[in-house]
Amino acid sequence: MNSVTGLDRRVAVLGAGLSGLRAAFDLERRGFVATVFEARSEVGGRARGQWCAGHWMDGAWPVLGSRDRSLARWARDLGIGDALLPLRPLQTTLRSNGVAVPVDGLSLRGASQIPGPRFWERPKLLRSGRLMQRYAKWLDPMFPERAADLDYRSMRDHVALYFGRGNLEFWLAPEIQATYGDSVEELSRVAMLLKMQALGIGERRPASPGLPRRPLLELAQAAAERLNILRETVVTRVDEEPAGGFRIEAIDGAGEHNDSSFDAVVVAVGAEQAGSICARLLAPAERDFFQAMQERPAVTLSVALEGVDSGLPSELRFPQSSGSAISSLVIEPGQPGGRVPEGRSQLVALARDAFAQRWSDMSDDVVAKNLMHSLELVMPGIRGRVLTSRLGRGRVPFFAVGSYRRLAVFQKVQRDRRALGRRLYWAGDYLSGSGFESASLSGLRAANALARDFE
Repeated sequence: MNSVTGLDRRVAVLGAGLSGLRAAFDLERRGFVATVFEARSEVGGRARGQWCAGHWMDGAWPVLGSRDRSLARWARDLGIGDALLPLRPLQTTLRSNGVAVPVDGLSLRGASQIPGPRFWERPKLLRSGRLMQRYAKWLDPMFPERAADLDYRSMRDHVALYFGRGNLEFWLAPEIQATYGDSVEELSRVAMLLKMQALGIGERRPASPGLPRRPLLELAQAAAERLNILRETVVTRVDEEPAGGFRIEAIDGAGEHNDSSFDAVVVAVGAEQAGSICARLLAPAERDFFQAMQERPAVTLSVALEGVDSGLPSELRFPQSSGSAISSLVIEPGQPGGRVPEGRSQLVALARDAFAQRWSDMSDDVVAKNLMHSLELVMPGIRGRVLTSRLGRGRVPFFAVGSYRRLAVFQKVQRDRRALGRRLYWAGDYLSGSGFESASLSGLRAANALARDFE
């Protein structure tokens, strides 16, 4: 439903990843006129990938959660919910002592049967429900800074204290490693608690992870079809105008410089780029926030395979003590009209942070070769079935201890600046959490704040 206050208000959205597209889509629905600036020729951000030999080759880790309600609602609004959903559920296994053991880390009964923790640590799992109830009032995935008062302990210290080190290594660390990586000694426990809440760990109906039935990029493309997007257009500067509003300077794909005026701006690019583009507009506290932002490298290898491995998709996780350069891998059998052709399979391997960092300066061919070697060690003979492969490389936000306290300060500054009339908004997973659902929630939050301010 259009808002009368939004009519004829021009909004620039910088970035056509999921957060920027979500913000622009919701603003258009409210009656605003959104123009999206995208430096690349394609939309979708980390959801981008490509079709190879009939396989959809992801550029990032493809697993979603069944409680990713923002993405699901957006897909339904775009009319493609039936194509993407319901998710194909994953059967989860943990590789322990060279043997793959089926595990269920979401239910307490399943977690108690995971091999590895000492027998006296298993009863400590009963604390999880009580702890999650204690922290629930602070945990909000759209407003993660509300948990800033809990942001003084690392995941390692929290889990070791309440559940024991065995449950840290074999239960919770594998559950979140695909989202937040391996640095449990630095990761804020707030990030872990938000992830536990999203998974519904210990609840009667936990949120089983799964794979979309079609590429997630199709959601971004469906949104882009309804929006005015200036592709291959790089925004170089954002300035406030004396009479109010903003002037955007940009360079298009032909090298032409242009500038235009807008009533408001939503900055939906990465933290480093956001801080650079808007440097002239930042208060000292905002500048400090962007300078302190941390990221970690993320490397995936998508591999198209001959033959079918199993009837259902499965995820194989490796504890850090296994020594493997791979932290998790997903095997997806094909289905008619899906991401993988019927009669074939696809594998997506996620590299450990240490591997990704060690090979960060090497070419894609070298990194893919080394990751394929590691894959061969855990799945002997896999090379003989490979049809094609694609390496995905990127950087994702990392929420170390103290990140949520800095985020709380940043969001307070935003409220103060908006109260003084500045119509500049921010969106991106670095403001909410690593993952596609977080990106969508961040875009929706920016759109909601902008609409309220113009009301």
